Amino acid sequence: MPDQTDDTLALEPLHEDELAHYLLRGRQQIRHLLQDMIDARALISIHILPGSLSFLSTLLMLSEDEEWLFLDASPSEAIHRRALEAERLLCITQLNKIRIQFRVSGITEVPLEGRPALTAPLPSEILRLQRRDAFRLVVPISHKLKCLLPESIRETGGAENRDKAVEILVIDVSASGLSLEIPVGKTVPGVGDTIKDCSLKLPGGLISVNLEVRNHGRRILGDGREMIRLGCSFIGLPTHAANQIQRYIYQTEREIRARL
Repeated sequence: MPDQTDDTLALEPLHEDELAHYLLRGRQQIRHLLQDMIDARALISIHILPGSLSFLSTLLMLSEDEEWLFLDASPSEAIHRRALEAERLLCITQLNKIRIQFRVSGITEVPLEGRPALTAPLPSEILRLQRRDAFRLVVPISHKLKCLLPESIRETGGAENRDKAVEILVIDVSASGLSLEIPVGKTVPGVGDTIKDCSLKLPGGLISVNLEVRNHGRRILGDGREMIRLGCSFIGLPTHAANQIQRYIYQTEREIRARL
């Protein structure tokens, strides 16, 4: 089994709807990229969806007709069983410093060289991303990273709160943008709207940022609360501010690897 101290463990899923122009959909391109992963024995972080379980694996081989892929199974019987029951698996790795992410479904077990393996049809698309600034860090809950938004988020029907700045929790962050999570019941900017003069509260201090809303999403927390996720990109981010964000991401990634 691969060494679980590898940086692959720090990889978190990216929001593919924001990166559609980096998706490979050509069948031959997908086959070539998967074969490169096999030849390089690249470590793959596999996330079981839905849910929060993950394990490390490698891509073992493609079938003779190149329509099926074979993945190394988890040594944990419980995790292996969950993988077989999953709706889909999200596979994330790096190859020559290029981020690769794809989903597979229809997972079954097959014996391969005397041990169990997972097999699934080839993915219909693969995210291949070389830009370092698009790598997003999922902010640890303990950090409670927040962004101060002026006159942008307010209670529905509460015009009296229109000019009151509000602190919103930051869910993930990169050098190109961030995601915010807001309780349902508040009015929020629409896709394409800009939010100017915000303050991102990093451990090293406040930095001023302007945001453009790129997408909306919803999720239900464990306690039943429904939240709105705003995916935002930075507008005209100064170099010194980008450096502060990158420094925070790097330091946090080091903390995560040290704990692991």
